[in-house]
Amino acid sequence: MADPLRIGIIGGNVNGWAGRAHMPALAAGVPGVELVAVCTTRQESADEAAKKFGVPLAFSDLAKMLAHPDVDVAAVVVKLPTHHDLAMEVIAAGKHIYTEWPLGTTTAQAEEIAAAAAKKGLRTCVGLQARHSAEYRHLRHLIDDGYVGDVLSCSMSQVGGGGTSERPPGRLWQRDAAVAANPLSIAFGHAIDGLTSVMGPIESVAGVVSTQVKEWTEAGTGKRYPATAPDDILVSGRLRSGATVSVHVAAAGGVGTGYRLDVHGTDGTLVLEATGSPHTSAPARLLGAQRGAKELAEIEVPQDDWVGASGLKGGPINIGKLWKSFAESIASGDDGFEPSFASAVEHHKLIDAVREASESGQTQEL
Repeated sequence: MADPLRIGIIGGNVNGWAGRAHMPALAAGVPGVELVAVCTTRQESADEAAKKFGVPLAFSDLAKMLAHPDVDVAAVVVKLPTHHDLAMEVIAAGKHIYTEWPLGTTTAQAEEIAAAAAKKGLRTCVGLQARHSAEYRHLRHLIDDGYVGDVLSCSMSQVGGGGTSERPPGRLWQRDAAVAANPLSIAFGHAIDGLTSVMGPIESVAGVVSTQVKEWTEAGTGKRYPATAPDDILVSGRLRSGATVSVHVAAAGGVGTGYRLDVHGTDGTLVLEATGSPHTSAPARLLGAQRGAKELAEIEVPQDDWVGASGLKGGPINIGKLWKSFAESIASGDDGFEPSFASAVEHHKLIDAVREASESGQTQEL
């Protein structure tokens, strides 16, 4: 049996995404991986995370964590504006690397990070974990197995609530479109990656990217700030397979309506419904009907045995499955692992095409 992949988390605060997803997953016992180190900007918060999740090493100095021989791979789990600099530091240290999606604030940053990692011969993983969900994988299996026949079209909607509510002070920085941490890059980025993991690549896109809520209110003070971050994305286009695709992702709803993906074919229909974004492992169900059926019926979705045995719930599930897959690829020497930094760059280009389609009013070919 191969030695476990030893992971160090950068940005391992207990109240952040690392504390809500990565560290709970790894502490629960993901096969083939071991959480050995955590690093934050303050030793107190690093110690707190280490104590809560049973991590042997805690750092406030990133250089020291990256120099430690027990760390095989470093995970960049921090705010988007710092992804580039921290990723480049990890790469310079010669560690395999995981970085949350988006890889950088721009495609140019993503290309630089990916090129640097490739030059060093490092293994890479980007946090597009939805494609590892049981629901998406079973949906892909059913389509490949001919459940719907020839795919004619697919449509997806994901509308979150709270976009018109007050924002906590720690989130106000996201109102600026220039920092790129907004529903176009994050909510839409994750959602469209999940869709293409099931349906295949998009060939062309037209779309509208808009900012529907142009002022954000700070919770506690009532102060209002101008907002330029896009919060409503409408896309139509064609898949490489020839099927049509339509997508609506928005974060501006007063009350969210969750997620829905419909796939229509010559012989049947499949529907995936979730209370929220599938990339966070929101509760979901898969429905289907084949030619002659009068209504949709729920389809059982198989889950990996180890997930149930570990007791994982919610966000940690798909993160844990992504870490397991990444570790297996490194142990086996498989160069075809996805999602890698190379595929992250291509995904950045898809987001660019959607933005350009909106700004130019012209369909963009990919």
